Amino acid sequence: MPITIKCQFSGVFLAVLLLTACGERTPPDYRTPVTLPLYTQGDADRGALIFGEACGQCHKLNPGSNEKGPQLMNVYGAPAADLADYDYSEGLATSGWVWDAKTLDPYIADAEKVMTDSKMLADPMPDASERADIIAYLSTLRAAVPVLDADGYPVAVDTDTNTERTQMSNDPVEISTDPAQKPAASF
Repeated sequence: MPITIKCQFSGVFLAVLLLTACGERTPPDYRTPVTLPLYTQGDADRGALIFGEACGQCHKLNPGSNEKGPQLMNVYGAPAADLADYDYSEGLATSGWVWDAKTLDPYIADAEKVMTDSKMLADPMPDASERADIIAYLSTLRAAVPVLDADGYPVAVDTDTNTERTQMSNDPVEISTDPAQKPAASF
């Protein structure tokens, strides 16, 4: 419901219309954890740097952080257009693609050429080694789906008592040293 507030500014009353969100917020959507092995035909650390420069303005890595493009956590091996909290192009939504090296390589090379109604308006990336590095990096983006509340929002779990907490925490987390569970490259 719109709210009108009147305020005085230099003796003149201005009507300010504030809009509120209609309906409920969509909770962040999560892809299932990656089951494909790491892609080893490229350098994931170099791919992280290239990703930051070429892709990071539009793509984030945190669920619910969709911007111009969808977030990319757990994207490697995931069906294309699978997040409920992002509005994909019709072509991508009906493509039946799974994001692996075979589909990512041509899409990163020139998304508009491969998918004419693509919403990804990035410059083409003709360098095959850079694309391989980005794909290697994307294959490292792996995270478990968190515990969700009844509305689909993440809930912090107190590991000491196994009880749910309603606030975020700065408690340390254990990161596996198993290469198959390697977290995203850090800078």
